[in-house]
Amino acid sequence: MAKRLSLLISLLLLIMIALPVQGQDDVETYVLGVAQPFTGPLGSFGTDFTRGIELAVMQMNAELEASGVNIRFEVASADTEGTPDGAARAVQTIVQTTGAEVIVGPLTTSEVLGAKQFADENGVVIVAPASSGIPGAIPGDNIFRVMYPPDNFAALAFAEIARSRGYENIAILHVDDPFGNGLAERFTIDFQAAGGGEVTTIAYSPEPPDLSGEATALSADVAQLSGSGNTAVFCICFLADAQKLLQVAQIDPILTTVEWMGVENLVSPDLLADAGHAQFLQSVNFISVSFTDTATPLTSPFIESFTAEYGDPPGPFTNYAFDAANIAMLTMLAAGNDGDAVTGMLPFVANHYIGTSVQAYLDDNGDQAIAFYGIFRVADDASSFIEIGTYNGSTGLLEMNE
Repeated sequence: MAKRLSLLISLLLLIMIALPVQGQDDVETYVLGVAQPFTGPLGSFGTDFTRGIELAVMQMNAELEASGVNIRFEVASADTEGTPDGAARAVQTIVQTTGAEVIVGPLTTSEVLGAKQFADENGVVIVAPASSGIPGAIPGDNIFRVMYPPDNFAALAFAEIARSRGYENIAILHVDDPFGNGLAERFTIDFQAAGGGEVTTIAYSPEPPDLSGEATALSADVAQLSGSGNTAVFCICFLADAQKLLQVAQIDPILTTVEWMGVENLVSPDLLADAGHAQFLQSVNFISVSFTDTATPLTSPFIESFTAEYGDPPGPFTNYAFDAANIAMLTMLAAGNDGDAVTGMLPFVANHYIGTSVQAYLDDNGDQAIAFYGIFRVADDASSFIEIGTYNGSTGLLEMNE
């Protein structure tokens, strides 16, 4: 078993000193809500995120028991189904059946915004591990989007990549939700502010049965834009949707002739499992921006502990769910099992938290303010994605290694 993680030891010691001494039979239980998509196209992410959260709870409970602190955490989970309405129901169900006042999740920005009204009106704190959509950047609410930075940073990174690659026009295909709409709009502003030319956008409904019609329209946009300069495609798509798009794009006579960019969730081995998709992405010089994992003293212990507990290494971004759970629990230990108190205390705790890949630091919207991205392309053997550069959101500096 990997060594126990040491999380904010000095803060915990202060908390433990301040906590009243109780008998062994007087253990107080704090419920930590978990609202994640266990079904739908994001089900694998939700399942893995929940494992990361449960691991954090197991480790925290072990530390509390060893230190003689008679507080324990337990998890209460509900399926958001990957939709705004499902997220609202999940959060409401957890709160009304367990009394939980702190929820880790939901996953996407559309889910977070779906649960927002209930959370704000009922003093429930949402600690979202991976939501990054720009419409979620709202000051003064009960939503804290820790660890993963908002997409205004990614928009600037993609605009700088487009400039460095000499793209004069961009044809965007994006999911019609807060994430896709916000990133497409922000990228257009940044790209054109940097001297870029025309941008066209095609929106598709979430969870489409196929994207053949949208691919045809995208091909037409590329053909039209290419008449006035070097044109590229920007895919702001979820993984399952991108797989449907590539089925059509890889045989399109226009879409195969221009370069492509894509969002972070497309940096996935699942996208390369299809040989045709992998070959297509190589041929169009596909490039992506994803929040890069820099090592901290907690990186290896987390991976080792997760693998030992579940038999497989953690999936993409699962460490952010683990970190979000720890931030939530540390705040509850400091402020008590009370949503209003947690709302006031969480930024302080988050801003002193060293995570499994990055220091947490929140802006005035309660969002992660540190953004350091990796730039990825398909490896020469088409079996994986490799990092070929970095983008520093604090300085706006793009550095390419090739």
